[in-house]
Amino acid sequence: MKIIVQTALLLAAAWTIIPTAAARTCSTHVKKRGYDRKQIALTFDDGPDPVYTPLLLETLQKYNVQATFFIVGEKAERHPDLIRRIQKEGHDIGIHNDRHISNWLLSPSAMNHQLVRAAERVSAITGERVTLYRPPWGHFNPVTLSKAKRFETIMWTSIPGDWKKNMTTRRLADKLRNARSNGAIITLHDSGNTLGAYKMAPRMMIESLHLFLSDEDSRQYEFVTVTNLFNKQRA
Repeated sequence: MKIIVQTALLLAAAWTIIPTAAARTCSTHVKKRGYDRKQIALTFDDGPDPVYTPLLLETLQKYNVQATFFIVGEKAERHPDLIRRIQKEGHDIGIHNDRHISNWLLSPSAMNHQLVRAAERVSAITGERVTLYRPPWGHFNPVTLSKAKRFETIMWTSIPGDWKKNMTTRRLADKLRNARSNGAIITLHDSGNTLGAYKMAPRMMIESLHLFLSDEDSRQYEFVTVTNLFNKQRA
């Protein structure tokens, strides 16, 4: 029995923890930081949300910030006007699977379906091909990168935990300040409906963004889309 349990744990790790650690630390196909220049990419996962995404877009517009949204496909289909607004206001739109489901729970065919369906839903609204992907929770399985090879897979330099119930506005603003660096990719969330997230967390996140973006040191940086962060011509 002990050998069976050990074998099962090893197989589980081979599908979950090991490929995730390898992708995050070793893979040249996963991008986590841009060029060494005074630019930061703010990224927002799990939307669009009919309450918080409009408030977030107003905040970004106020501070002349371009950002990147990793969209859940089925939510895009429910809120196409928000997708069009994100596009119209100059932000990048990537995908975050068709449903917010961990790749650890997906077979190779299910993984492919999640990517294809999400990209189809978003493209049907924007009229443009989707080129960016971020796996939910940053989880990789052994086939994630091969199935997602048509996309640029984007992770982060900082994920300050804005979804947590015990996070405060000022604490999150301080974490954002500490995350400032050349080429940084910062991950936040514009929906609180994901498993494990505090439902009201996006409101607090937006309040923290106001503190962060109005900070004198933040004004020394250009806030750009992921596409522009990796634009060699601007290096």
